[in-house]
Amino acid sequence: MVTAPIRRYRWMRLLRSCDFDPERLETPLQEPGNDDFIICGCPRSGTSLLAAALFQPPESVVSMEPWDGLRMEPAALFASLRSEIEDDGVLRRGRLDISALQQEGRVAWVRDGERLATVEVESRFRLGVKWPAFWRYLDRLPNTRFLVCVRDPVEVVASMRRTGGRLADGYDYDVAFNRVMNTYLRDATSDPAIRTALLYEYVNSRVVPHVDDSNVLVVHYERWLEEPKELLSEVAHFLGLKNIELNIRPYSSAREEPRGEVDSLVRRFSPSAEQFGYPLP
Repeated sequence: MVTAPIRRYRWMRLLRSCDFDPERLETPLQEPGNDDFIICGCPRSGTSLLAAALFQPPESVVSMEPWDGLRMEPAALFASLRSEIEDDGVLRRGRLDISALQQEGRVAWVRDGERLATVEVESRFRLGVKWPAFWRYLDRLPNTRFLVCVRDPVEVVASMRRTGGRLADGYDYDVAFNRVMNTYLRDATSDPAIRTALLYEYVNSRVVPHVDDSNVLVVHYERWLEEPKELLSEVAHFLGLKNIELNIRPYSSAREEPRGEVDSLVRRFSPSAEQFGYPLP
């Protein structure tokens, strides 16, 4: 039996291994291939849902949050993923539970590399990598397709607080990739509730300048609830996919809308939400 101290040691060792800082990259940055795409956005905005919906070999394969994404430049990451898929027919990296998705249409997580997935692909299949923090490459990869997920800020902040861990404290993973943002959030306030709203604002205010870029498609989470087939069709068209069908269970949101404190936080600290069509409370 693995004890809590051992689990924590392994977790901290994993985080320390993610020492890649995009601030140190030279410009221009080498682009991934024409058939590669990135899924990103603020945490708790539907990036995992979209990644699962686009895992549909032979046309499309998505690796969800492979830790190598925080260790390698994008072009090298995509090249290495393509190599193992094309050479061995196996996807070894990523945290999407492929069995749960294919058998039940359920979006679930596993440890990175815990379960291998055998995939048969076409000669020009689309390969996606889902990392919420990859919005940072919007300025650096002008020819790479980005699917940027957005969601009502009240829902996002409430979800962060329910999730617990660092998100509830208003931080992303404690890795070099997020160091600049986490430092800003730490210095901005000692109140974790305020930091969750500032985290939403930090990410989405930096996405706003790119919403009209030809290589960017904004994906609103709420459309999974209202018109999932139409949304998936638009995403498929953007990526040049032909035979993509809805492969996830119908999504519903039975939870009551959060009010009070969360509304106040969003109203004060997340003004960029209006740029995506979300009226402030």
